[in-house]
This record gives sequence, C-alpha cells and structure tokens, in this order.
Amino acid sequence: MVKRKVLIIEGTSDTRNGVLRQGFHKLLRQELKHKMPRIVMGDGKNQAINTFLNFRNERIPNLLIDLDDDDGMKDNDLKNNSLSSKSEFVFYMIQEMEAWFLSQPEIIDSYYSEKLSKKIPKRPAKDIPNPSDLLGKITKPTKKGKYHKVIHAVDLLQMLDAHRLADEFVDFKHLLESLNK
Repeated sequence: MVKRKVLIIEGTSDTRNGVLRQGFHKLLRQELKHKMPRIVMGDGKNQAINTFLNFRNERIPNLLIDLDDDDGMKDNDLKNNSLSSKSEFVFYMIQEMEAWFLSQPEIIDSYYSEKLSKKIPKRPAKDIPNPSDLLGKITKPTKKGKYHKVIHAVDLLQMLDAHRLADEFVDFKHLLESLNK
C-alpha cells in the first residue's frame, strides 16, 4: 500500500475559530482529486518548520509557509530556517496567504457582499506588502467585520480557483506538481 503524502501547513490547528485545514483541503482538492495529501496544520511558522524538520516517516513531507517578504527572499528564508537541504519540499505563500485572496478580488467582493475590489491596488497580489493588513483595513467597515486570519480565511480558501492560483503563484503551482507525483 502506498502511503499518502503529507503536507505541513503554517496555520492554526485550533478549531475554535474555524477549521483552516478544511479550507486548504477544499482548495487543494480542486486540482489533486484522489491524490490528496494528509494535511497537518503546523500552527505558527516556527512550529510548522520544526514539525517538518523533525517529521518521522520514510517520506519527506511538503511544507507550505508564509514568506512574509517578497519572492526574492526565498533563499534567505530557506537558509535562516535551516531548510536549504530540503528546499525542493518547501513552498511559500508569497507574501502570505492573504495575497491569494487579493489575487482573486471577486471572491472578496462576493464573500463580504461589497465592492471591495476597487480598494485593492492594481498590481500583482504577490507584490503587495502585508496583504493581511490591507485585507483587514478594507474589510473593517463591512457587516462581517474586519478580516480574521482563521474565521474568514476558511471560507475564502474554499472560494479560490486553484487553477488560477497556480497560474499566478509559482510556488503554489510547484506544490501541486510535487503532490501530484
């Protein structure tokens, strides 16, 4: 029997505010169908990296974490977190997961039932510094309230178009390719 691949993701495993794991599952399922990995939520970035580096299995898991910086800083982050030797299994949300939402502004409009997309800068989402701050700022006056990294992210992840995400974010595309092998 072939063991399922494992994907460790930076993000809370606490379910009090929503099930972030479920949001990622529904997003990945769009492209992976029957090759779904076992998803392990790694809590904060440092905890997720620690889980990844100390994972005990015959297979090296994949790791999905925020870069919290622009794309040019990946090598630096790999080095600073002792990930260089396993870089082929490390994938980044650039700059952070919220950039994914900003890249598909129609889902933000739909989810918040307001035309918030006009407040999003007209440039690639991966080039927007601190996407979560921008999302919080533009959603604060809405009926659903200010964007919450777990409560709202669970729903927004499920609304994303995974194919479009792979077209815009090369690390997401490479993650899907790695998980599809």
